[in-house]
Amino acid sequence: MTALYPWLEPTYIKIARTFSEGLGHHAVLIKSDSGLGVENLFELLSRRIMCIASQDIEPCGQCHSCHLMLAYSHPDYHELCSLEGKDIGVDQVREINEIVAQHAQQNGNKVVYIKEAERLTEAAANALLKTLEEPRPNTYFLLQADSSASLLATIYSRCQVWNLPAPSEQMAQDWLKTQCEAEIQEISTALSMSLGRPLFALEVLQQGLIEQRKDFLRQFWRFYRRRSPLELLPLFDKEHYVRQLDWILAFLADSLKHKLDINSYRQVADLGRGIEQFSDEQTALGLLQAIKIIQKVRSDLLSINGVNVELMLLDGLTKLVTDVFEK
Repeated sequence: MTALYPWLEPTYIKIARTFSEGLGHHAVLIKSDSGLGVENLFELLSRRIMCIASQDIEPCGQCHSCHLMLAYSHPDYHELCSLEGKDIGVDQVREINEIVAQHAQQNGNKVVYIKEAERLTEAAANALLKTLEEPRPNTYFLLQADSSASLLATIYSRCQVWNLPAPSEQMAQDWLKTQCEAEIQEISTALSMSLGRPLFALEVLQQGLIEQRKDFLRQFWRFYRRRSPLELLPLFDKEHYVRQLDWILAFLADSLKHKLDINSYRQVADLGRGIEQFSDEQTALGLLQAIKIIQKVRSDLLSINGVNVELMLLDGLTKLVTDVFEK
């Protein structure tokens, strides 16, 4: 099969087969976690729908339409996505609706790929709904959304919905072995850190994030012991402080799982002794409160413009001390 991540192949085959049999749905919604490379699936699926020669599940790669798709210049292929970090607005949808109402320039199919469909505003979703309710001939909408995202029920009802599963641990490990020279223990740790998502795990391995995380969490432990926010604060990276907050959240979440005797989905399995010791010194309610504090800091840093990052981090670390560690 044309370059496709192995865990995407079963879903692709099922969807592409419907188009090969002339039964393709006019609106396909695929929900997926990030880090699984779902864009890879949408690219190949778009090429298959636009191909005018293939009778199989794969695009032929030779027809004029395939050449245009490979050159990213097909006039009947359109993308609808967030611009400059803003939600997808109604004007963007109206523009797409006008385009698809016209005859295909290449006399074949038309495809609209909507990235992050959960970012459609309510007005935009309603404008799109009108088009989905009365589909044009040879016009196909491919919608991508985060697995945890909610969309209008009316949008769901007009789509054929697919939930893309994460690969098995064995499949993820086998693929990662082909991408890097890491030891199996490192690969397993990277997958745990990434909640089983192979592309994130590969990034962890390529950037040496396992050791970086260990070093940072050792400093977090010192902060916990000394109750010294000002010692930990300078160790936050200006470019990657959200990632470091995620490391703290994973440590706290695993500590809570240990407290509650939950052994699945551990992200910090390689620091088991530290997790056990920290967990044994906290209450379940304290750990929940700690998680809420760090989650709020993370959320505020991502949503509030012009915020003073250092002050917000310091405030969160101070609350950990006063509201959790010293209670």
